[in-house]
Amino acid sequence: MAMIFTLVSTLKDGAELLISERQIAKQALAEMEAQKAEEEENKKFHGTAVTRETFLAWREKFQKEMQEEAEKREAEKEEEMRKKKVKEEKRLTGKELWLRGLAKGDEGDEGDDSLEGIEKLKIEATS
Repeated sequence: MAMIFTLVSTLKDGAELLISERQIAKQALAEMEAQKAEEEENKKFHGTAVTRETFLAWREKFQKEMQEEAEKREAEKEEEMRKKKVKEEKRLTGKELWLRGLAKGDEGDEGDDSLEGIEKLKIEATS
């Protein structure tokens, strides 16, 4: 019996050792994968180094984009103004109405009132 106990104990210890080694290997593999994933995630924070050439290329591209956007806004603004002009009737000014003869008014009444006042003044002055 003593030999069986030693054999079982040895097999048990060997199995425990084997299982613990496999668990350690799995943990190490998982840690390595996590570290690789973290490195991949950190790569996005480390972009290309800025040099004079890369900056000038970016600046030129950025200025072109801004110019295109400004031209687009200007075109939209002009299109909007055209639509407003079509909808909006042009109202004539007073001078334009008068020049075209469209202005209506009682010009005769205004002239008569001023003449009556002058006649009274002349009469009073002679008396």
